[in-house]
Amino acid sequence: MTGIVLTPRGAFDARVDLTGALPGAADLERLSIGYGFRRVALGELFAVSGSGADRLTIAGGLPLLDRVAAGLTAGELVVDGDVGAEFAKGATGGVAIVKGSAGAYAASELAGAKVVIGGDVGERLGAAGDGSRRGMSGGAVVVGGSAGLRAGERLRGGVVIVHGDAAEGAATDLIAGTFAVGGALAGPAGRGMKRGTLLLRAAEGLASGFGDAGEHDLVMLRVLVRRSQELASFLGKDVARARRFAGDLNVAGKGEALIVA
Repeated sequence: MTGIVLTPRGAFDARVDLTGALPGAADLERLSIGYGFRRVALGELFAVSGSGADRLTIAGGLPLLDRVAAGLTAGELVVDGDVGAEFAKGATGGVAIVKGSAGAYAASELAGAKVVIGGDVGERLGAAGDGSRRGMSGGAVVVGGSAGLRAGERLRGGVVIVHGDAAEGAATDLIAGTFAVGGALAGPAGRGMKRGTLLLRAAEGLASGFGDAGEHDLVMLRVLVRRSQELASFLGKDVARARRFAGDLNVAGKGEALIVA
């Protein structure tokens, strides 16, 4: 299954807003998209080839491509390269994959889709957008590299996994959901956290409001592994024990950070 393929006709000299360029969209060549301060037909910037409604591929992705997969509801969108800001913002279904890195606000306000980013991601992964107080509420995000400032800010649900490091302010004001980091935390992570779960390899970088509650056998770890393929890959199928930190106690939060080997 190849689906539709968008191939840039040449180099861009302005940012490109690809809102609406989604799997199954009708008459893509004539779709009006943003290009700098004007609007153009998508066909002026991209050659459109292939057929099929379930898959859309962008060949030759670039950091100048904004809002790729924003609002995705079904199907699969794959980017061979990098993307700019707001990758998969507000997506409610389907699968969005970028093989390279993504810019700021990737998976912002996500509500159900699966998002995979092979490289690094910019600030505010899965966070609330400008003027909004609601971060990601559902779905799953997996980042192969590291995440920028305030990843998971105001997260309300779903699963976020960052295999690399997390910059300052990760999981700030987290309300619910699961946020996992395989690398180092720049700190202070989890500040203002109300509920939800952090899955970490070490406690260094946690906000000062987290208290050590000791080692525990936790059935919920096995439940998470059964329910989420992404978490099974991160935790390992035999995970059973973790060191638990409760917090953020400075705001009477009832969340937890679990340190797993």
